[in-house]
Amino acid sequence: PFREDDFDEWPIKLNDINKYENEAKEILNLKNEFFNEKFSNNLRYYNLSWSNVRFSEKYLDHIKKSKYIYLSLNTNFLNFNGNNKKIDSLKCLKNENFYNLKAKYYILSCGGIENSRLMLWSRQKNKSLINNKLPIGKYYMNHPYYSIGEGLIVNSQYKKYFLKNSISNKHFITCKNQIYISANKNFLKKNKILNSGIYVNFKISETKNNFIKQIRCVAPNYFKKIYEDIMAKNVYEININTLQEQKPKNENAIILGNQLDPSNIPLSKIYWKRSSEEKTSARLIAEELGEMFLENDIGRIALNNYLYEDSIDYHVTTGNHQLGGTRMGDNPNDSVVDKNLKVHELENLFISGSSTFRSGGHCHPTFTIVKLSLRLADHIKKII
Repeated sequence: PFREDDFDEWPIKLNDINKYENEAKEILNLKNEFFNEKFSNNLRYYNLSWSNVRFSEKYLDHIKKSKYIYLSLNTNFLNFNGNNKKIDSLKCLKNENFYNLKAKYYILSCGGIENSRLMLWSRQKNKSLINNKLPIGKYYMNHPYYSIGEGLIVNSQYKKYFLKNSISNKHFITCKNQIYISANKNFLKKNKILNSGIYVNFKISETKNNFIKQIRCVAPNYFKKIYEDIMAKNVYEININTLQEQKPKNENAIILGNQLDPSNIPLSKIYWKRSSEEKTSARLIAEELGEMFLENDIGRIALNNYLYEDSIDYHVTTGNHQLGGTRMGDNPNDSVVDKNLKVHELENLFISGSSTFRSGGHCHPTFTIVKLSLRLADHIKKII
């Protein structure tokens, strides 16, 4: 889940969606409880839960039997039609035939990039329908994921730290064999940085491994101190990765490109840049973790050089989490939808999905998407 401070810039607060938590868990088949607790003075310790839900398997019978749902598969949305700040119909294509579908209210929920693309195309087709000043496609964000370092942990010291500090959610070995660390709000504000999820991956250490060889050369006294722990398999090597929050910037944007899809709608073109803010954020949080390891004699961390040198390039994985583009806000100058996900200045069009996120946090977005969708459903019921 997103944290309370992730909503600092939103027109809603965490409490506005928290009442949908149990229903969202049921939808996603989530049985494990989430936790986010104090790990040190400046760090938080949290977990991830993975959904195994397949919506077609779980909900197909429900949809078939529903009196209120008509599902049309293999149907391409083309654009919205309307005037006077109201959608009259949406145009779609099915089996080479065109249809205009009419409804009282419309919800566009086609994904983090497609929501922006289809809104941009609808505006281009009908400039009088959608305000040309709405920043559709702007403030696009992602969650950059990359390696930031490595290290080792003496398992007995690590366990002792959990007991000494009364950390209730003990580290346990899972199929992913990871722990997840982030910074608290005060640390982020003090250093004026973005949040980063620090993923610490464990593996059994041996004296022949490269990092152990480096420790032996760089810190021979420390190596002697933990040698028996290494031989007793009481030492874990760790790889450290980060999944990061990005600052929403106007120049990171989704626009309509020159290439067309089979329906003759322009494909998306995405402008997206990394920034030094992300590297600085990851470095400071990881250094804080390293200092905590050192002070409590838990282990040692070595961070990659590119966190300190802007001239050194580094590989980043992106694309799993598409955020922003039709973001939420009170002001039409810097947002596309209001707090109820209604498009500014349109009476009956709503947008659902991660494209409405005003900021991205560092957490995976699906759980928050579902809670926002449930909140939107409640709102639609009220206005009908």
